[in-house]
Amino acid sequence: MFVFYDTETTGTNLDFDQILQFAAILTDDQLNEVERFEIRCRCRPWVVPAPMALFVTGISPAQLTDQMTGSHYEMMTAVREKLEAWSPAIFLGYNTIQFDEPLLQRAFWQTLHPPYLTVTNGNARMDVLPLVRAASHLAPGILTYPTTARRKTGFKLDQLAPLNGYSHEQAHDALADVEATVHIARRIADSAPALWQTMVAAAPKAETSRRCSAEEPVLIAEYFGAPSLWWGMRTDRLGSQTSAALMARLDTDWSGLSKLDDDGLEKALKASPNPLRRIPLNKAPVVFSLEEAQTHWGRAPTSHESAQARLLSTDSELRGRLVGIEEGTAPVYPPGEHLEQKVHEGFASSADAARMNDFHRLDWPGRLDLVRTFEDARFRQIAQRLIFEAAPELFSQEEAGRFTAAISERLHSSHQDPGLWRTIAMARAEISHLPSNGAGSTLSTELAQFFDTLASTYTSVEA
Repeated sequence: MFVFYDTETTGTNLDFDQILQFAAILTDDQLNEVERFEIRCRCRPWVVPAPMALFVTGISPAQLTDQMTGSHYEMMTAVREKLEAWSPAIFLGYNTIQFDEPLLQRAFWQTLHPPYLTVTNGNARMDVLPLVRAASHLAPGILTYPTTARRKTGFKLDQLAPLNGYSHEQAHDALADVEATVHIARRIADSAPALWQTMVAAAPKAETSRRCSAEEPVLIAEYFGAPSLWWGMRTDRLGSQTSAALMARLDTDWSGLSKLDDDGLEKALKASPNPLRRIPLNKAPVVFSLEEAQTHWGRAPTSHESAQARLLSTDSELRGRLVGIEEGTAPVYPPGEHLEQKVHEGFASSADAARMNDFHRLDWPGRLDLVRTFEDARFRQIAQRLIFEAAPELFSQEEAGRFTAAISERLHSSHQDPGLWRTIAMARAEISHLPSNGAGSTLSTELAQFFDTLASTYTSVEA
């Protein structure tokens, strides 16, 4: 079974924007539709939507506060229930691995639901966009591709789908985008079954890890501004115990690099394209075994690449040096300063996971009593946010005042960091980027009123 899904959001910041619409279609193994699901929610009080995001998706400011629409918590609870009912399955979409999947994980986490639903309990994930890109190299002719303004091959779904037989008149509506993605997936499955079936089989992390063994070269399809195919050889020996395989490009002269000292080797590894690359095992990379590449695509390593593969296979000292340099130069990320940035700072304990389940079963007063029992301060804070958003009257006047002040401080913050949340001032400035006529003009007027109301509801602390 496959679950194709898409989201529409307040913007593109994975940490601080939110999902406003979620849509999904369940299909059988032959990609025949079985069931569909769609749901929307209101905007959370501390989230400021990007004007251009609303323009693209067609979501009006009135919809953001419509009390007939459920809350973010109610939406994510319904999404979890539906996706669990459809599991086990392979979850996929168009660019979901890079965008929708991280947003979905964070949305689940910020509502005290299991964040890794799509990769646990027998589930796996794929992404149609990398397959579309790989097909342009491996199976040219099965899809018609748009041309960008720079005369390069384009891969945007709203342009790709109409060229391949799907009338995508409601582009950037989540359900319409899901329908378009299913259509493109069927084209690939029908016209390039080897590509589709190989990637379906490789969706589980364990299978991708097995393919990326250290025993033989693999053919890897990636995207560096344009689709790229290259032969690689795994240098680490960690199997599926790690989230990424350290792959050496076989078009590199590793026999020559092996003679360099560590400083020289480290400098050489900074060349472009990087001779040494981390291939995520849990993000459905497009990887073919030596046999698959030869059988399905008629591709094999050159004599030089085969020689480099033999060297890397037998030279344990070189492999060790490469792994050591990579580990020593890997970026170290500081702990998140804000709650939304702390999603990857540890799993919930079994006791806190049980408390989360209790939280969802209780009413709002019962949830408030449960809050202080969470061991992890992150989950206490998330629970308090959820309760204040749904039932602020349960807090004392002093406690409610602190929440309101915190929201006001965020909305009226003077920061200019694009990695943090969008402020009202930033959003107001972004209105000028909208088209000055038609729908853009109407939205500009509506947004100006929306931001004025939001600013007056949560008055600046400095005002």
